[in-house]
Amino acid sequence: MCLGFARHVTACVLSGYIAPGLRFGCTRTPGRHVTGTGPGGEQVMALRAGVKLLMGSGVLWRQQGIRALFATPRRKAAGSPTSHQAPSASDLNSFAFRSHTCGELRAAHVGQEVTLCGWLQYQRHDMFLVLRDFHGLMQVVLPSDADGSQLKQTMSAMPLESVLLVKGTVIPRPSGQENMKMATGAVEVQAKEVQVLNTCRKLPFEIKDSVKKSESLRMQYRYLDIRSAQLQYNLRLRSRMVMKMREYLCNQHGFVDVETPTLFKRTPGGAKEFLVPTQEPGKFYSLPQSPQQFKQLLMVGGLDRYFQVARCYRDEGSRPDRQPEFTQVDLEMSFVDQLGIRRLIEGLLRYSWPEEKGTLPDPFPVMTYAEAMQRYGVDKPDTRFQMKIMDVTAQMRPVTVGFVQEALSKSNGCVKAIRVPEGATYLKGKVLDSTLQMIREQYSQDVW
Repeated sequence: MCLGFARHVTACVLSGYIAPGLRFGCTRTPGRHVTGTGPGGEQVMALRAGVKLLMGSGVLWRQQGIRALFATPRRKAAGSPTSHQAPSASDLNSFAFRSHTCGELRAAHVGQEVTLCGWLQYQRHDMFLVLRDFHGLMQVVLPSDADGSQLKQTMSAMPLESVLLVKGTVIPRPSGQENMKMATGAVEVQAKEVQVLNTCRKLPFEIKDSVKKSESLRMQYRYLDIRSAQLQYNLRLRSRMVMKMREYLCNQHGFVDVETPTLFKRTPGGAKEFLVPTQEPGKFYSLPQSPQQFKQLLMVGGLDRYFQVARCYRDEGSRPDRQPEFTQVDLEMSFVDQLGIRRLIEGLLRYSWPEEKGTLPDPFPVMTYAEAMQRYGVDKPDTRFQMKIMDVTAQMRPVTVGFVQEALSKSNGCVKAIRVPEGATYLKGKVLDSTLQMIREQYSQDVW
């Protein structure tokens, strides 16, 4: 062992650190082994092994080693967080300039000094600003004294969507001027300091939900469109659901999250695959349609419960229910039957389902393939569609329409129809004429 390295390790061990920002401690309980109080007991075991190694090499004295093995880090006073302390679940302001988000201030915060960061949403009367972030809106009142005249002049020329940092005091709005349509409408911030973090250039469209934008313009400036309230909600909702899925699968049912390779060999069959060229002429990688082979290998390898949030690629034309690149919750289990898989997926969806979207049925409605084809004519029906297919064979047997009698003359022949309530009010004019024309062309027969 290099002496310089040994001295460095000795200093790290004696101070209780093995890496910057990563600290481990030990506690002793009568009648129990020493256990780690840091991120895991494995690190503590590694720390003890390192100390014993240094003691054996003569670099670390025995007395120092014993103190390092059983040293307990001093606890700081309550309410004095350290830079290594994990933030609470609701701490949206950790490690940031701001003390609060624009949407969390209420009457209970009146009198507090706050720091807000966000985008300039509105300006009114050269006196009020409305600041926006992902959490909501907050009205800011500019100072009206002589010292605030320069600030007002600067803000009056400030383009909307500029990024600002505001420091000030939370005050109640004057009586009668509360805005009950805003979650923060009972208070406002009396600004003491406003910093311009970034000035906005002229934008192709306003960042307001009320302003209609074409789909092509939104796609061209996607980074601006993401600021809209709906897309912010969608992205955060997806994040919460994925996290809940991981909790359900890993913490409650022992699944292992395994990341499988993206570059793979070609697997014939199914959809077409994207090819990725390599530096070797004539050799390519293939992007997997799904991790099918990998997860089967994991089952063979004894990892009997696998899942991942997997990216999948299919070189096909886009359809309403399919696109070239998409994400799926991919999982595989061993020693399980169909009922077990159904119960797992139902539980996964119920656990991760957003509370604001209501509750899901328990258990889920179930239908067989035959029932789906009989009622809806497709194996993945939209059960919200209530105009189901109905068997009208008995009613159509006396009808002398040629193609109807031809169908009934065949083995297991039947006639089915979709009943449209008050359909006569909708099926008329050009729509009715085009339907009759289609029947004439397809069956060479008129229907009256």
